[in-house]
Amino acid sequence: MSTESNSHLLDGNPVPTSLFVKSSQVSKSDGLPGSDEFAYKPVTPLAPISLFMGVCGAAGFLGVPAMAIAGMGIVCALLALWVIARSENSLGGSLVAKLGLALSLLMTVGAGALHTYIYFTEVPEGHQRIGFSWLSKQEVVQQGNDLLLPPDVIELNEKPIFIKGYMYPSRQREGLHEFVLVKDTGDCCFGRQPKLSDMIVVHMKDGQTVKYREQQLVSVAGTFRIAGVHQAGDIVGLYTLDGTHFR
Repeated sequence: MSTESNSHLLDGNPVPTSLFVKSSQVSKSDGLPGSDEFAYKPVTPLAPISLFMGVCGAAGFLGVPAMAIAGMGIVCALLALWVIARSENSLGGSLVAKLGLALSLLMTVGAGALHTYIYFTEVPEGHQRIGFSWLSKQEVVQQGNDLLLPPDVIELNEKPIFIKGYMYPSRQREGLHEFVLVKDTGDCCFGRQPKLSDMIVVHMKDGQTVKYREQQLVSVAGTFRIAGVHQAGDIVGLYTLDGTHFR
């Protein structure tokens, strides 16, 4: 049998020419059918960054300022998805970005709910919430031997209040019956004399004692008093607080 006839016969049967067409189509492909699913695509860095921010966003449960971490995770995830959508399928990482977005949203909502709950439940019944940001703006004026106070501060005298601040450093670290509450960590770090309007001398009542907390925001509730010049260790203060609650 000739070579020409062998090219058209296999075991005596004609070979369909369509097989050669399909074979040529497969050979021209990038690989096996469906191989595009495994083709490598570069991942935009924003995707893994958003996931990392989402994990670190758990720090938001420790304090409101730290919630910004999860917020950045949301921004990075949205930017990553936008970049991927505009890349015309040349960039990958959409799944990672979606995970980062979901995790960041979860941390933001969870931490926000926690801090909202704390805010509305932390003030003991019958106490008024005040802040050092407000108190420090109430200017104390010295006129001769007298100190002139704003009417709003005088109105708080002998009233139960709730306030947050930082503990001024002291030699004693545990079993404190008395400590100085200051406006910010600047006074704590450098041990300087705070302004009269930026501190309160706290006396814990009913035998309560507290442990010194370095660089941590603490909450104190009790009766606010304008006591004149009061000496507490090396600190001279104007306001005092008979503390009944500490956290």
